[in-house]
Amino acid sequence: MKSGDRNLKIALMIISVITLLISGYSLFNQQVYAERMNRITLFELQGQDVVTALISFFLVAFILFTDLKKTKTRIVVIGCLAYLFYIYAYFSFGVITSIFYFVYIGITGLSFYCIIWMFVKIASGGQIITTSEKYPRKAISIFLFLSIAMVTGIEIKDIILFTILQNNAINPFHVFYILDLGIVFPGIIISSVLNLQRKAWGYLLSGISLIKISTILPAVIFNDIFHWIATRYFIDLSFDVIALIITITAIFFLLLYMKTIRENKFSGTM
Repeated sequence: MKSGDRNLKIALMIISVITLLISGYSLFNQQVYAERMNRITLFELQGQDVVTALISFFLVAFILFTDLKKTKTRIVVIGCLAYLFYIYAYFSFGVITSIFYFVYIGITGLSFYCIIWMFVKIASGGQIITTSEKYPRKAISIFLFLSIAMVTGIEIKDIILFTILQNNAINPFHVFYILDLGIVFPGIIISSVLNLQRKAWGYLLSGISLIKISTILPAVIFNDIFHWIATRYFIDLSFDVIALIITITAIFFLLLYMKTIRENKFSGTM
């Protein structure tokens, strides 16, 4: 194994093992967090810890038992890293204070640079994604666009209500909205367009986008499950149903995606 590949694998293991440990510990000891603004945000952290622990465990196994040189493998790893970056960027910028706060900052930075590192390795290695005739290109692009458009409408409505209409300060929970509207959602829309245009980067980014959607919405569902366990009522059952439908659909398209894409070597630009 080349030193660069070895160093990348070490960095990925550091991220996944640390996030597994701190999310698992925090899940069973919510007192690790500072006093929360309200009960909803407390349960929101429980939901995030469940999903983060599951994804971190999966990522550890994936790094240990798969070939990180394959493009399909790298797509899965980047998708999981995108989730971890998103969550710990929220923890960092949303000032979710705990004894692990500096770890949150470290994971945010390390996961971000590992994502860039892996993109560079894909591009410099001349790895390109092509598709079989059964690849559902239009269906995936439409799904990515519609799912993001739906959630965008909900989040924009909330931000307008909190800021413009009520003239309130945005609380740490709303850092999610900033990350979504400023970074994640535009990236997924770009992936959708490039995929529709049969661009190699569009095929690659569409897989990462499907993983991102598949991993982030289950946390919303877990949040409300924990809330129901404690209070016997759901915060927003209708959105839970929407989130579940989107998640199942994303997983379905992800399985089709992995089955119908191919990786090849090429010369030129992607």
